[in-house]
Amino acid sequence: MAFVSYDTILGEVDLSIVDTAGPGPFTIGGAAGRMSVYNGELRGYDVNLGGGVFVYAAFGASISAGQVVKLDQSLVSGQVISTAQLWDGTANTGRALAVAVANGVSGQYGWFQVQGNAIIAISGAVSANTPVYWQANGTVSATGVAGKQMENAQFATAGAVTIGSGTSAVILPSSRAVAFLQYPGAQGAIT
Repeated sequence: MAFVSYDTILGEVDLSIVDTAGPGPFTIGGAAGRMSVYNGELRGYDVNLGGGVFVYAAFGASISAGQVVKLDQSLVSGQVISTAQLWDGTANTGRALAVAVANGVSGQYGWFQVQGNAIIAISGAVSANTPVYWQANGTVSATGVAGKQMENAQFATAGAVTIGSGTSAVILPSSRAVAFLQYPGAQGAIT
């Protein structure tokens, strides 16, 4: 699946392409990255998954497409930087979560999905319209884990389904399903 966006400044953007230069304005002959900013949002679409919203962040580690990440914030040289790290499942943190659109490594920059139907890394059997819980770093399941629910997310399909039809059909492996996201977050403290 390939989410694509069109932005009046960036033009047409293949959201699955990672960037090594990072955010910033274009420079003639320089190595500046996309004309985007940390946490900058783009709306995109895929003909089979529909529309979605994506945020721009740095990869803080090796992350594969579909893995669930937490978005860490830090102050570097006076600039607030957003860095994606695999969601480690620490209970009751209330952290902002997203799903990686592409494979990337530390030092690269890319788009992370926060709204819409996303292909997500799973463990075990899942079914449509059920809650999403942390299972292992970057991976989720339908098995309830106290304090580790991915709130504002639900599975939209089982694993190993076919998305699309004809020559454009994509068969997801058993380790992937579709989840509907609505700006997800890790479960916060229960009072």
